[in-house]
Amino acid sequence: MARGQYTACMLARTIQASTHGIPAAVTAAAAVLERAGAALGWLDDDGRLRWANASLLALIGRTSLPVSGVRLDIGVDDTARWASALARAGSTSAIVQLPALRLGDNGPQVSVRLTPLEGCAGVLVEMETAQAPAAVSVAASMRSLAHELKNPLGGLRGAAQLLSRRVLDADLRAYAEIIVAEVDRLSTLTDRFLVPAAHSPAVAINLHGVLERVRLLFVAEGCDVQRDYDPSLPDCRGDMDRLVQVVLNLVRNAVEAGSSRVILRSRFEGAALLARSRGDALRLDVIDNGTGVPDALKSTLFLPLVSGRDGGTGLGLAMAHEIVVEHGGRIALASRPGHTVFSVWLPVAIDGEPE
Repeated sequence: MARGQYTACMLARTIQASTHGIPAAVTAAAAVLERAGAALGWLDDDGRLRWANASLLALIGRTSLPVSGVRLDIGVDDTARWASALARAGSTSAIVQLPALRLGDNGPQVSVRLTPLEGCAGVLVEMETAQAPAAVSVAASMRSLAHELKNPLGGLRGAAQLLSRRVLDADLRAYAEIIVAEVDRLSTLTDRFLVPAAHSPAVAINLHGVLERVRLLFVAEGCDVQRDYDPSLPDCRGDMDRLVQVVLNLVRNAVEAGSSRVILRSRFEGAALLARSRGDALRLDVIDNGTGVPDALKSTLFLPLVSGRDGGTGLGLAMAHEIVVEHGGRIALASRPGHTVFSVWLPVAIDGEPE
């Protein structure tokens, strides 16, 4: 049996055992697949997706699957190809490749590999997003923009520093210091576009420090940003500036969606599913009462250049997703009109990690 089929067969047996309430001897294999970077899932004999790892769930815009599984949303133009590929995979022992398949009518284009399982029911499905043709030009444009931002950022920082020294009011001086901190963060961000380098090492970070920094920025703009914090939370692990960027992008997205109120909520979540592991995590929720995310966009919202707003760049949520995964975390969306929640899970800091 090929290596891929052996792994897939272990997966199928694990799922079959767990659905019957029998302790599975190969749960370690399933745990490895859970945190794999590749988007992997198991389709039963009826073509229903019964199990998916975190990468595949993110790709199809879900946080979990019902016990009965779901049928994948395939674009109208590709439904016949999908049905034919499933039939071939189910009736032969050959691996079936679909180089360009559309998820949903407005979803991403993916490459699909269907691997029949010898001695096991169902099919292993592997998906990989096709790189957008515009990716190279977008990267070049962003590097050009970063270069143009360097000089005005330097002038803005100098003016803010001068203001903080001359202002007597403590609150106004605090806002001037926030401007300096934000300019420094943006300068670091532009440097990363101009000269790609390794990211800062992960350190122990107070999540509420991240949330408060962003909250004050939006309060200064007149936005209603409320707090619902768990004060007993331990530190999370990461890069302060990068995590500020995540929360900033999520709150900005909420405000631009017409929200009159945004709530920042923090909770402890033990044994949570993360991007590369399962372990203790902190959950950050950005909750808003805006118009909600259209169903047609939910499966592609974290992809670059996808935006549900006129004039939107489609880069903010894609950047947030990239940073969260880079931290070993996970991001998910639940939305209906009047109530949208972006949830971010981040790993808890290891004891003894530097602050």
